[in-house]
Amino acid sequence: MANVLPILTEGDPRLAQPCASVIFPDLALAGQVADLHATLAAFRDRHGYGRAMAAPQAGILRRVIVVNLGATPFALVNPEITWRSPETFEVWDDCLSVPDCVVRVRRHRSIALRYQDDRGRLREWPDLPPDLAELLQHEIDHLDGVLMRERAVDRDSVRPISEHAALVGAARPSHRLSLDGIRRALDEIPRVFRDSPQYDCEALSAALGCRLLLKVESLNPIRSFKGRGATAFVARLVAGGFRDAVVCASAGNFGQGIAYAGRLHGLRVVVFASVHANPLKLARMRALGADVRLEGEDFDAAKDAARAFAAAQGARFVEDGAEAAVSEGAGTIGIELLAQGDALDDLLVPLGNGALLNGVARWTKAADPALRTIGVVAQGAPSMELSFDAGRAVSTADARTIADGIAVRVPVPEAVADMQGLVDLVCAVDEARIGEAMALLRREAGLIVEPAGAVGVAAILADRARFAGRRVAAVVCGGNVAPESA
Repeated sequence: MANVLPILTEGDPRLAQPCASVIFPDLALAGQVADLHATLAAFRDRHGYGRAMAAPQAGILRRVIVVNLGATPFALVNPEITWRSPETFEVWDDCLSVPDCVVRVRRHRSIALRYQDDRGRLREWPDLPPDLAELLQHEIDHLDGVLMRERAVDRDSVRPISEHAALVGAARPSHRLSLDGIRRALDEIPRVFRDSPQYDCEALSAALGCRLLLKVESLNPIRSFKGRGATAFVARLVAGGFRDAVVCASAGNFGQGIAYAGRLHGLRVVVFASVHANPLKLARMRALGADVRLEGEDFDAAKDAARAFAAAQGARFVEDGAEAAVSEGAGTIGIELLAQGDALDDLLVPLGNGALLNGVARWTKAADPALRTIGVVAQGAPSMELSFDAGRAVSTADARTIADGIAVRVPVPEAVADMQGLVDLVCAVDEARIGEAMALLRREAGLIVEPAGAVGVAAILADRARFAGRRVAAVVCGGNVAPESA
């Protein structure tokens, strides 16, 4: 049972003492970390703020920091700053041990950390964003016996705690996607779509030269992850009293998800798809009760038709990637990925409209920010890669790829904005690598995976050196393969 410890405040001499490093194995550490988490949680409940605390703030003179960014709390043991950006910035800071004021301090805009987790595993966390770089510089100061008042920029840089919301809270980044929304989705999504298999695939690991964990999202009634976001979205509509028709556009998998959810709740569903859409996916949407209409030469043209139809009919148009509830439903994959306590280095996620990547990254970046989150697009459909690099939606003239599930020509602006601060990298893979990955997954893992679902493995094939020897997770997001392609 964890204990809530008293928090030392300014003037206590223990706060001025440098802390000792933790040497593993350490039998006392687990209990101390649990007590620190409980103490931080109790402070947050009372005061409404507090993202982290250092062990000496509770009288434990050890180099340990506990962090709670709103998802699963985590610990940094023996943290060491290995790089500081030359650029600095001023920011208003708060502190559990200086509870009566906020202080304006100057910090490095970014840092890189090396640390151990509470199991002693070495972790690297490069290029922290400014808000987290400031937070960890503050907490490491505590480990060295330095309080924030000593970092004040000038004599006017101390303000009463009553100004916390205006000076500190308002400056912190906000997210459209909610961690509480992702938690809520666990109760909204039917069990058949949750707790999908995840396991170390030894045969693939040996073939690829990394330690690979597969998260398999194709073993459910629609053979893809789309059931998560679609059922969460429709469940929220129905909970609000909605009983009308739902309209969407789909390459096939999202349409199946909405059709499944619509049938579950007794709603009419109309799905627009391209005239070139996968026949297997079209048949499955119809089998689930959707009214499927073929319009346009590609997915984005079908989406334009769907939006116009919904407006004319007064129906509810749902756009994959734009609806927060859809992304939050997909984000439950992130909860499951980290629930087993694996220390992952890289996470590879297929990137189409962005609902999957953004939902998963929203959770993992709050629960394990050192985990590098990488979106993977098809080289023939690069709009989301271009958009990520530009920081705004960038359309392309076409989207030509066998990976129809991620063949996006016109990005969703909301999804592009969601990527900022959550996604570390977006990379592109060519058709040959996608085909090779599909064959490798079938041969070594016994999985029939559609092209879009295989791009995470394709990314490893395309850049083996980047992932060599690392602990990598790949989301296998769909298995709707036409018989001639299987």
